[in-house]
Amino acid sequence: MIGPELWQKWSAARVRAAHQAPYLAGALLALDPVVVPGSAADLRRFPADPGWHVYVGAGELDRQSVPEVGFWLVHQVTHLLREHARRYPGSTMLTRAQDQRRWNLAADAELDDDLLPETSPLPADATTPACLGLPDGWTAEQYWHALPENAPAPEGDCGSGCDGLPRLWDRDLPGLSPATARLTALDTARRIRERLNAQDDVPAGWRRWAGQVLEPSVNWRRHLSAEVRRGLAQAAGRVDHTYRRPSRRAAALPGVVLPSLRRPLPRVTVLIDTSGSVTEGMLARASAEVAGVLRAVGAGRRLLTVITSDARAYPPQVLDRVSDLRLTGGGGTDLRAGFAAALSRRPPPDLIIAMTDGRTPWPARPPTPTRVVVVLLDPSGGPAPEWAQTVHVRGAT
Repeated sequence: MIGPELWQKWSAARVRAAHQAPYLAGALLALDPVVVPGSAADLRRFPADPGWHVYVGAGELDRQSVPEVGFWLVHQVTHLLREHARRYPGSTMLTRAQDQRRWNLAADAELDDDLLPETSPLPADATTPACLGLPDGWTAEQYWHALPENAPAPEGDCGSGCDGLPRLWDRDLPGLSPATARLTALDTARRIRERLNAQDDVPAGWRRWAGQVLEPSVNWRRHLSAEVRRGLAQAAGRVDHTYRRPSRRAAALPGVVLPSLRRPLPRVTVLIDTSGSVTEGMLARASAEVAGVLRAVGAGRRLLTVITSDARAYPPQVLDRVSDLRLTGGGGTDLRAGFAAALSRRPPPDLIIAMTDGRTPWPARPPTPTRVVVVLLDPSGGPAPEWAQTVHVRGAT
């Protein structure tokens, strides 16, 4: 058991960590501590699992100082944000234990020189590139291939959050879903970008990571971006007349009130399929694309709405940031309800972006004059209607 004094120490360590790396504050708060009985030495690093549980032993919490505990909390949340468990390469040439130790060293080398400011020295058992005789700034995969066969084993274990392989202390408890973890990563990347705009004190590794999270790079995303831009440009090209502002030609016709031309900002609705057939991985991908759409519409984001839908449509959401998104649903599938909800808004949207696995009935006719882009999240799912522009997403399942 952990008494009140040790829990206060835990809280103080998390507050200290958030103060020193404020862009990680939201991710640190997402960590869920789980007390592990006994005094296993492997808990010295407060290991985490992919569900964002961090395992706490009373002996280690009592032994270590507040700065040390704070360091390991940032260390573990970095493993989770950088998805080291998903990136674990494994090998048929080494034993599983050798694999785990080698990857733990490589992942630690990637992140330890990016964690806390120089005013907080690293613990003695932290692994840096210098400890391994390797350059700074590499990825974990580069360190993995460059490590010598006789590389020293790390002191302690970072847990299944580092390599995805189960540990004896792991508990089968509800944790962060992949979609929520993705939203946490997007929010952290946004915080880093905002921090960079205010002051230049974010380590280079975090800058690169935020850029990779926020900036799409693979071909299908370029296709999606192109389709969104095309729809926005088509909507922005529409003009209408207004009498709120006099025409510049009015001076040529005294006594005649002429309207001026108005170019309205495009209205966009993102329709997300949240039915039971859509996996957490697909929802995580859809959430990431909402962030891209928010950037694409720019100043017009107040005219962007998100509607989640399974067999029925849920209330529209107007977002300032993707972390505000709520993915409601989980029942049967009928996106016709979502389209009906989107088109019932006045004025109706200029562009609808529907994200789905394709296993749904579609409206019989295209919603004129609204342009529709369908993002298919499952290569083996159903088809999009012929009247929509279609983008196929790979690797979202």
